[in-house]
Amino acid sequence: MKTGMPEVDRMIAEVGAAAASKYGAAAVARIASSTLPSYEPATWVDERQRPTWVYTPGLVARPFWAREQCGRLTEMIVAFEQAREQLVVEIAGFDPKTMGVPYDHLSVDPDRIRGWKNLFFYRDHQPDVELLTKVPTLRSIAERFGPEQLDRFELFLSVLEPGTHIPSHYGGSNAKLTLHLPLVIPEGDTAIRVDTETRGWESGDMMIFDDTFEHEAWNRTSQPRAVLLLKAYHPELTVEEVGVLEMFAPLSTKVYRALLKDKGRGMM
Repeated sequence: MKTGMPEVDRMIAEVGAAAASKYGAAAVARIASSTLPSYEPATWVDERQRPTWVYTPGLVARPFWAREQCGRLTEMIVAFEQAREQLVVEIAGFDPKTMGVPYDHLSVDPDRIRGWKNLFFYRDHQPDVELLTKVPTLRSIAERFGPEQLDRFELFLSVLEPGTHIPSHYGGSNAKLTLHLPLVIPEGDTAIRVDTETRGWESGDMMIFDDTFEHEAWNRTSQPRAVLLLKAYHPELTVEEVGVLEMFAPLSTKVYRALLKDKGRGMM
């Protein structure tokens, strides 16, 4: 991983050395061979998959995932699915009109997604302690699982207001999967397309997909659509490799936010 910025690259090397000392060289090898497409030339194994932030080699790529394909993530997925009805009750008090935080994204102009409202329970690995007191079921589940099962870079209530369309784009890292737990799904045309397949959220089950494939979402109904959006590390990463990525996380977040700021986006 190289950014071309000497100070940042020095810190990358330092974190890599510390990670190798803690987890062993084998755990660092795949992570060290990752590339940063925003700074380095990118070579895609699958042209349909184009992460905008970090590309980690050697991981199975598929647009949608089934729960049974998720290995150690399955316990966490089931826990959220079983708590779905209670989570619906707990989020009922949140008014989308007060959720004015546009999503920070490298590949989508924020002016095009103003109807995508988000309420962050975790952001940049930091909990919103006051907000989590209002969703005790969510807090309890999140605290049960370590980073090898639940990533805390972001965990938020994601609302698409009526008439909102998130245009086609690519996500940041193929080392993570995106999960949607359906909470409030209006009847009608509200769905997501990942690669060539379009799905809705009507089943109530967790939707699991790789957002580094081209995807878009829309709500063409007259009511808001709400899902709980979670991230999880790719299940083929070892627990040690997840530990390495967690060591890189503070630096990665800092550089990512700086890149967003250079593009006139995001919150520092």
